[in-house]
Amino acid sequence: MEAATGEGKKRVLIIDDEASLRALVRANLEADGLGVDEAADGIEAMEMLRESQPDLILLDIMMPGKDGIEVLEELAADEELSKIPVILLTAKGELEDMERGAALGARGHITKPFDPEQMVRTVKAALGMIRR
Repeated sequence: MEAATGEGKKRVLIIDDEASLRALVRANLEADGLGVDEAADGIEAMEMLRESQPDLILLDIMMPGKDGIEVLEELAADEELSKIPVILLTAKGELEDMERGAALGARGHITKPFDPEQMVRTVKAALGMIRR
């Protein structure tokens, strides 16, 4: 997973334990010209992130093993990885979860179930902030 530079595709890492959800997100983001990588849990994601960095992370909160909050804590503690924007992609839409995610650096959230077109707009808006 190489982060896109210059003219290349922007890359998004989806971290979610639901294969069908990852496939839905991948199909919509790729249809809009983005590159997509997938991790089924926080442990796999952290291994991938140590090798190369995406331009943005879509992160589920509730996962077995290492959950999304633990991943956010690990990202926040790493000088390089903390620079990657994170959007929470979660069924947990409680204010407490959103505030905790924001305190750890998440730049927003998308609540499941979601409108795929709105999800793509949210991701592209976040990627636009990177270019400024």
